[in-house]
Amino acid sequence: MRDLFWTEDKIVKAQKLWQEGLSARQIAELFGSKKNTVINMAHRNRDRFPPRQDPRKTLAVAGEAPAPISHPDRVRRVTLSGAEVTMPRVPTIDGPAP
Repeated sequence: MRDLFWTEDKIVKAQKLWQEGLSARQIAELFGSKKNTVINMAHRNRDRFPPRQDPRKTLAVAGEAPAPISHPDRVRRVTLSGAEVTMPRVPTIDGPAP
């Protein structure tokens, strides 16, 4: 059987470094391993390595949508796929600008 890289002593040391704010890459350099080995070990020991990012924040409830901006030199068209796009006004097709 292979010797395990992450012994209990190394996990405790990595936990202290994690709490001090070192990145997974910095911890890996200190232990002579790779960043993903630290990340995987932290994932397996989630109770010791709390997430550093805030949980997803809920989006604020939007009020009224702002009025669309009207450009006199552009015209709104609908493509064959149904998408609405704005394109430059072509006087021979769209007539003169209002």
